[in-house]
Amino acid sequence: MDKLKDIIRKKIKEMNATGTGGATATPGGGIGVSTKFAFDVKEGPGADLGLGPNAGSEGVKDNAYVKQFKYKLVPKKIKGSGLEVKQLWEDEKTEVEKFQEERINEFDQIQSELNSLISNAKNQTIEYYKANPGKFSIYKPTSMALEYIKKAQKLLSK
Repeated sequence: MDKLKDIIRKKIKEMNATGTGGATATPGGGIGVSTKFAFDVKEGPGADLGLGPNAGSEGVKDNAYVKQFKYKLVPKKIKGSGLEVKQLWEDEKTEVEKFQEERINEFDQIQSELNSLISNAKNQTIEYYKANPGKFSIYKPTSMALEYIKKAQKLLSK
């Protein structure tokens, strides 16, 4: 902990040497404070305990709540209840549920894409015929599009 304090104090001295001796504000830059007491590390109860235990995949098992206050961690399964305990950060959906949801959402995407495509093609065709009155030309291949839609209907009705 003393090494950390020394590093912080050294950095603060470097910052003080480059500062103007007071608080400064630059538009868009935030406030710079150049005083040797601005980031002073306080000492007191718990100051020398260090960073604490590392969390594993199931959370922190080796902490003050468990050791000093005798709290018990929630088990994976509660005996006799048939219930499986899930952690707060666990995803509620299974892989199968996620897969099925993605597949169902693709229908909404297909519908949105088709609606946009058809609407744009229709508007473009209307503009073309307004600009070219009296023409019998085919601007968008609607007959071919209908054939593809019929094939898609057969594909999706199986």
